[in-house]
Amino acid sequence: MYPFSNIDTFTVFQNVVEKVVQEIKNLNNEYILKASQTELEDFYIDKVSIEPISLLIDELYIEEQTSVQIDVSNDSRRFIIPGRTALVPGTRLDVAVPYEGDPELWKIKPSCYTLSSYPEILVRKNEIVLSISFTDDLVNSLDLKSKINRDIELLANTIQNLRSDVENHNRGAPDRVKEALQLKRHQAETAVGAVAALEIPIKRRNKPLTFTVPTSRRKSPKSRPKVNTEVYKLEPTLDEAEYQHILEVMRGMSLVIERSPSSFSTLDEEAIRTHFLLQLNGHYEGNASGETFNASGKTDILIRVENRNIFIAECKFWCGAKAFNNAVNQLLGYLSWRDTKCALLIFNRTKDSSGVKQKMHDAMEGRSEYRKTVLYDPHKDSRYIFVKESDPGREIIITTQLYDIPTLS
Repeated sequence: MYPFSNIDTFTVFQNVVEKVVQEIKNLNNEYILKASQTELEDFYIDKVSIEPISLLIDELYIEEQTSVQIDVSNDSRRFIIPGRTALVPGTRLDVAVPYEGDPELWKIKPSCYTLSSYPEILVRKNEIVLSISFTDDLVNSLDLKSKINRDIELLANTIQNLRSDVENHNRGAPDRVKEALQLKRHQAETAVGAVAALEIPIKRRNKPLTFTVPTSRRKSPKSRPKVNTEVYKLEPTLDEAEYQHILEVMRGMSLVIERSPSSFSTLDEEAIRTHFLLQLNGHYEGNASGETFNASGKTDILIRVENRNIFIAECKFWCGAKAFNNAVNQLLGYLSWRDTKCALLIFNRTKDSSGVKQKMHDAMEGRSEYRKTVLYDPHKDSRYIFVKESDPGREIIITTQLYDIPTLS
């Protein structure tokens, strides 16, 4: 085949996106409401993304060397009687060049291309083969090598232009996928009556209570995401703005700890957790008990709706990666509502905060439930999206916070 001689990249790439958008539009309403939004985005972004071609020139090799008869009737260097066909012994070299990327791209003409004629090539899944023929009596190794290099360079230059088109497509296509998924989800929610208020009504105090402390010197998903088989049921979700406010209130405890190190140096998890509860309930009031945030067991801070947990902050001292993973397991075991937002508060008495933060990050990304890192900051909070295999489609948003706890000198 002659490469880069079919339709242009704009037409092909547009068709790729439109095909995926149409597939999203045809999704079942209940499926898209039950599926993990992160997993769906990853699946369809992978579907519209195109892997550019990269020629592995350093790995080219001669695949076959064959004796052939070559027609030299038009060779001006030879005396040939006009009108007669003249064949002389020759050789054909089949030169294979490995490549990576989508083989369909060899059929597409880039937006910027050369008018030079391309060598005819055979395209396979992982390599191309171009054939060079020459007469045995007039062969010149330098000319032969120059011919091969020119053909490969011509292909390589066009591939580089094609790569620019592919990269532009891969930058813009994910936004089209996200827009299509958001629109489809909105339409599905409307169709099943899910536009009703789903947010948990948490009433903030007009003026937060204040508390005083002693003033001492502080990773192309391969298949569409799975969903559970239960009928979709509307469930309450914690409003993102409230979630962020809760995290900020808890993060404010860093200043409290810093200003009174002696008060925290001897405290255990439960006692430290109590300080967080005081701060949180200074900003919120509950509907019945007056305490929106309550303690359950020894280490967790939670909000409950209809006897199910909608927000949990698990509190643990850093005791290594294994104990940290156990804390994640414990946290995941508490969660029940869809789209649950939670936090993992780690109290650190080591001197290596950045090292601990990196180990926490590595542990989160190494778990089977891990789907996406929303935010990783070595000096601030980090945020992840998990989906449990036992509960497909339900996204769990986990924010990790690290607090340095002073030790007695």
